Amino acid sequence: MDLQGIGSVAAAGVTLLTIPALLITGRWQTRAALKGAQEAGRAGYAQAQATYSSALDAVNAQASATHAQWRRGVQRDVYAAFLLADHQVREAAERLITEVDADPSTLATLMEEVTRAKTALRAAYVVVDLEGPSDLAFTADSVLTHSFLVTEANQREAVMERAWHQLIEMSEGSWLVGGIAAVHRDGAREFMECLARVQLAIANGSYGGDPRHSTDGMDEAMTELTRAAYGAMSRVDDTLSLRDRALLLDMSYRGRPRLRSDYEGWEAELERARGEFVRAARDELGSPRST
Repeated sequence: MDLQGIGSVAAAGVTLLTIPALLITGRWQTRAALKGAQEAGRAGYAQAQATYSSALDAVNAQASATHAQWRRGVQRDVYAAFLLADHQVREAAERLITEVDADPSTLATLMEEVTRAKTALRAAYVVVDLEGPSDLAFTADSVLTHSFLVTEANQREAVMERAWHQLIEMSEGSWLVGGIAAVHRDGAREFMECLARVQLAIANGSYGGDPRHSTDGMDEAMTELTRAAYGAMSRVDDTLSLRDRALLLDMSYRGRPRLRSDYEGWEAELERARGEFVRAARDELGSPRST
């Protein structure tokens, strides 16, 4: 073989040796590229996952904050509605005393206002009880209970007050156009005098309450006065109902509902419960207390 042939064979040998090396090198490069792509893919996925998680956390946090804000808004409205309903009951009860007169229709109108206000307060309390928390609902229950006790005492006094106005008109002879028969007028006056004498005797006596129910009984003077009072009550014209006459007699023996000791205790407890409810509501809503 000449030199040229030898060179060709050698060149071919070198080429054959180079091909496996290139294949191996290419395989390594491919593996490296695939590994790099996989790592890049994993890094990208991790980044995407982190971004998604971050976005999800932000959305959850925003949703939680929005829900909490909505929740506080609902509670604020519920608490405010309860306080407003309580205020309306108080105003309606006060009008019973300040606006009542001898006209039964006036009292009926005022009573209807009180009934509506009490119904609204009871409904507002139910919502507070549902919204909670339990300690605040417990305080609201105390407000409701004592508000009703005070209001019902005002209702009883308003009925007595209307009856008293009517008895005064009867004693003056002004309840009918043209006046009232002398016998009816005198009956009304006699009953008024007996009521005044009963009140004076109890005020100056040693009775701790209604002497009709005293365990020690009534002395002779009070017994005679009581007999006279019941007799005078029976002689009042039926224009003033027997129920109203009995209420006036009861007022003379027991005192006006608003002047009794239990009424004073109810009012004190009501004011305490109102203040406690406002403080508890502010704490629940995160509002600063007034100093």
